[in-house]
Amino acid sequence: MKNIDFTRALFLITSLLILAAGFFISESNLMVSVVGALIIVSLVVFDIQAPKIAKLSESNPKIKTMRFLNRFAIFFVTTFFIFAMLSPIENLLNSKTHEILIVGVVSIFIMIFGNLSPKIPFNRYLGLRLPWTIRDEDTWKIAHKILGYLAFPVAIGMFASSFFFNIEKVSVTCILIWIIIPSIYSLIFYYKKIKA
Repeated sequence: MKNIDFTRALFLITSLLILAAGFFISESNLMVSVVGALIIVSLVVFDIQAPKIAKLSESNPKIKTMRFLNRFAIFFVTTFFIFAMLSPIENLLNSKTHEILIVGVVSIFIMIFGNLSPKIPFNRYLGLRLPWTIRDEDTWKIAHKILGYLAFPVAIGMFASSFFFNIEKVSVTCILIWIIIPSIYSLIFYYKKIKA
């Protein structure tokens, strides 16, 4: 019988609880707080288990990168959920300013994550996790290198475009561009490597 991996089991349970909260909790503030708490718990467990997840020693600099990104994600998620729960803040700002503020924060997140993405070690939990990137370390590296190259142009383009165009369409388009280009390029790289 296989040993049960505590980290995977906790991530699975947390994901199921988040899904259940979305279906069964009708009050939006309560749902936001429950989902936020569950996400933060799973990120804290990820932070503690980072060396085991990446299969690297505690002193490896890549573990420091993983932990920095994870702690940044904890800060980002916490800020987002607090902001979402404090709905009266929306009344202080007009809707366009509120949306541009959110796009600005997302742009900063993309730039920081993109800048550090080439340093993320090969793992199954953090980064661009696609079937072909988690099977091959070279494919992982090329995907994250391109993710890093695209981060600044995409983030700056998204923020600048939000002043002139529909913010939702601009945000979705830019995030899709940021994810799809490295995904397709790494898929092509992976299949060429397998054929060779």
